[in-house]
Amino acid sequence: MSDILIRGARQSEAGDVISLLDRSWRSHWAPHLEAAALGRYESVRPVESYVSAYLEHFRIAERAGVVVGLYHLDAPHLHAIHVDSWAIGTGVGGAMMDAAESEGAGRLEVRSFNMRARQFYRSRGWVEVDEYEDDEMGQMVRTIAMERL
Repeated sequence: MSDILIRGARQSEAGDVISLLDRSWRSHWAPHLEAAALGRYESVRPVESYVSAYLEHFRIAERAGVVVGLYHLDAPHLHAIHVDSWAIGTGVGGAMMDAAESEGAGRLEVRSFNMRARQFYRSRGWVEVDEYEDDEMGQMVRTIAMERL
């Protein structure tokens, strides 16, 4: 039995969710972006507006009372899935994907530079179906669309 609880987000957790998303962005996206994009991120603070707009749609992964991950599903599109950097490799991502897939996740997008995530999704049977240029804080980046077939 897993020690990871998947549940709806609570309004009282908005700060924890913002912190997790900020750490995730800084860990996974920031190293691949130029200074101008990093500066824009600092000035715009997009995670705050994202959480404000969609917190009630987030599903939280909790372990021992601590928020360790989250996802945002608008079936079939999995808009976001994030595991706190210190919890990567501990089963959190698998538990969240199990839940999201059981709730109808069938499409997601991942930045091409995020090879670890791409491999994780492929290992679960997801396939890359498209690749295109997209904007990340004013910088063009390659994005991979994946589907669960």
